[in-house]
Amino acid sequence: MPQSLLEMAKDLVMAMIQAGALAPEDMQKELQKTHVSLLELKSKEESGEGNGVASENGVMSNGLSGPEHVDWKKSIKKYTIECLVCGASFKQLSVRHLRNHDLDPRSYRQRFGIPRTQPLSAKDTTAMRKKIVQQSRPWEKAPTYVKARKQKASNGAVAKTARAKKAPAASSA
Repeated sequence: MPQSLLEMAKDLVMAMIQAGALAPEDMQKELQKTHVSLLELKSKEESGEGNGVASENGVMSNGLSGPEHVDWKKSIKKYTIECLVCGASFKQLSVRHLRNHDLDPRSYRQRFGIPRTQPLSAKDTTAMRKKIVQQSRPWEKAPTYVKARKQKASNGAVAKTARAKKAPAASSA
């Protein structure tokens, strides 16, 4: 017995939530989006058009390109980031997930026009990482930084001794 499209959409979205691929706060939007997609597929199936399914490269079977026209800024939310290829939500887009779409972070950014400096993670995750880095100050532990500090300190000590040697000579003159 076939399910109604709304029930099918509900089942799909609930499965995404249970799998951890969708945050509960994004449920309503995803439910609406899934229902609309199912309606479009049903109408295409009934009208006899092509299957309209997007291939991995984002080009629909009817020749139209799919997700490339999506505004990437809307995909980055406070607690989640939405993959613009498959629509799944994560805290960050991992290299492993992008590899499933035959992409790497660089090609993903190029494909959707995302700036090179934009992190592929949720805003909250990015802020937390930034805070951790500022607290731990890893650049102070880097060998080149430590070497430069030692060199600066030794140059400062040499300059002080040189000034100390010049000072008595100048006072005796």
